[in-house]
Amino acid sequence: MAKKIKFNLQVNGASVSSLEGLQNNFNIEDILEHFKSGLLMRWLEVQGLETELKEISKLSEKSDNFALAQGILEIFDMDKELDKNALKITLNDINYKEYKENLLKTNEDLEKNAKSFLREYHDKFRDIIWDIIKNSENVEKIKSNLKIIENDYFDLFLLHFQTLVGVFKTNAPLALIFGLGTEKIRKMLLAYINIEEAGDHNKYCYIGDEEIDDETKEYLKSINLKSIDYLRYGYFEAISKVVYDKMIFDYGELGDVIKKFEGSTDGLWRDLVARNKRVLVLGISSLAKASQIPKDGETNEALGEEEINGQFIILNGLNFQSSNNNAYIVYVEL
Repeated sequence: MAKKIKFNLQVNGASVSSLEGLQNNFNIEDILEHFKSGLLMRWLEVQGLETELKEISKLSEKSDNFALAQGILEIFDMDKELDKNALKITLNDINYKEYKENLLKTNEDLEKNAKSFLREYHDKFRDIIWDIIKNSENVEKIKSNLKIIENDYFDLFLLHFQTLVGVFKTNAPLALIFGLGTEKIRKMLLAYINIEEAGDHNKYCYIGDEEIDDETKEYLKSINLKSIDYLRYGYFEAISKVVYDKMIFDYGELGDVIKKFEGSTDGLWRDLVARNKRVLVLGISSLAKASQIPKDGETNEALGEEEINGQFIILNGLNFQSSNNNAYIVYVEL
């Protein structure tokens, strides 16, 4: 009988040789990939982990990723260790990654399949937008879809930006709120919200710190497109007030997603959100101050309504300070 050769399993960047090592470096994305390739079962077999192998073998590859993940988490006693909301976002990313891989496999010859590929690309973008609208109160869905848009569909998002702002404003306001917590979409929204008067309204208003280089401008001109990184002043003027007004609507409409703290802290700093969480501050009263939670050895940087209101700043954790019972702060955890 051939001797079984032991090997290590690569999980979360670590070389794992034991059940304890697997649990300490647990990464559901890597584990799912090893399960689907069969490598996980081979590793369990050569490691002599017969109980786990027997249970894993009962799982069906035909199940959706969420069902598989739930089963794997239970088998390795990890179901209580992972944040369920974070798991949903991770699994949504995995589903989309598999979708992209399958799409590329069916479109290897892009020249022959260009029309089909582009149609599929546009249809998928439309499906993502509809998914946001249909799940307008599902934070995990919205955040996952915004991440997909930034990574793979940002050009299309910019081309439809004016329309999408209007659609989200009416049907999925949380998409605008959490859009302010992203990198690229945030830049676009802030450009609209914090519009500045231009000397010549026919000139372009640039977004970002640097203008587009000449080579890029020539390329865009050659394919009959305006630069997606700047917009005409008229667009800014037409929509900025609409967007801004929506961002200061009654946050109570959005239930528990939008947090509001009211009251006095007797002039002392009170931790509202831990430092390891990003916080988008939506508004603060004139009677209060806010700060991100300082690192060891640092002090609080007190921010008031001038630095916060209308700026939609993002902080690492949240401290609050006031000596007035009518003081308040409105925020959302990203």
